[in-house]
Amino acid sequence: MTRPDATRNLPAAAAPAQRKGMGFALADVTRLMRAMLDARMRELGLNGSTWRVLAYLYREDGQTQAQLARLLEVSRTAVGQMIDRLEASGHVERREDQGDRRTWRVHLTARTHAEVPALIETARVLEAEFFAGLAEDEINQLGALVSRLRERLIVAQPAADAMEGK
Repeated sequence: MTRPDATRNLPAAAAPAQRKGMGFALADVTRLMRAMLDARMRELGLNGSTWRVLAYLYREDGQTQAQLARLLEVSRTAVGQMIDRLEASGHVERREDQGDRRTWRVHLTARTHAEVPALIETARVLEAEFFAGLAEDEINQLGALVSRLRERLIVAQPAADAMEGK
């Protein structure tokens, strides 16, 4: 039994050959990069997700668990578990919000503040490994194209959320 071509009912411009499978390829590249980051950060007692929590806090310390959950695109429960692990390992601490006693803010410890620059360097070295073999102009072009696609998707997101009833 043959399966109907999924693009048959789409307008011709919707699925040109050069775009076929690109979304899957982008997702796969992201998955592979995250797996490599996880492995590298695991050597340092972290993983990719907990590293991202530290990176967001390094940019803006004292965020709430809800803010971090939105940034990481995970549930508040999931980010709470990450913060529990980071707190147990001495990377972060929770402090009461002075303006709202129901809210806790997450802060990097002094030790972690001192360690983050080395973690950033580890991530940069890994990023250089990701792009080894590409010419500088190819990297610049890729960056520009991904940025344009990202901006377009950010603009389209509210419409997609509205269609899903969010």
